[in-house]
Amino acid sequence: MKKNIELAHKAFNEATSDKYDGVNSIYRLAAAIPIPENASSDGIKKLINRLKKELSTLNVRANAINFMEDILEIDFYAKGYQMLMTRGQYVGLVTEFGAFLDSSGIEDIFIQYGFLSETPYDDSVLSATNDQINFFPEFNSRCFGADESEKIQVYNF
Repeated sequence: MKKNIELAHKAFNEATSDKYDGVNSIYRLAAAIPIPENASSDGIKKLINRLKKELSTLNVRANAINFMEDILEIDFYAKGYQMLMTRGQYVGLVTEFGAFLDSSGIEDIFIQYGFLSETPYDDSVLSATNDQINFFPEFNSRCFGADESEKIQVYNF
């Protein structure tokens, strides 16, 4: 089943060019899991705990889980400055992310489109030197996610 790779390819219509313009760095990649309808607070808490356990076993560790109205959004923040120069690079990175999600073994996980249209808000890359910027990011633990010692943060619950 390669549902997220297909979603990644379809999602590029929503991606804004400031993701691959060589000026702005990538802030995050995001996934999501639907919250079952009529889930109780205890049921959601159990879902979050199960999700934290599953996410902690992956080779790229999530940084945060955000409770939204009907989904749990899972954020993988960029480490340092990850910058893309072309749309093709961006397609490749998001496709790698989709393949990662598909192989995660986590039921119902999907690419959360919100990050594709976010406007970069941090201009700190303007003061970074070229040796501080990775111009060829890949979706791996060197470029994204939490370190092993970091706990997955849960927000808005």
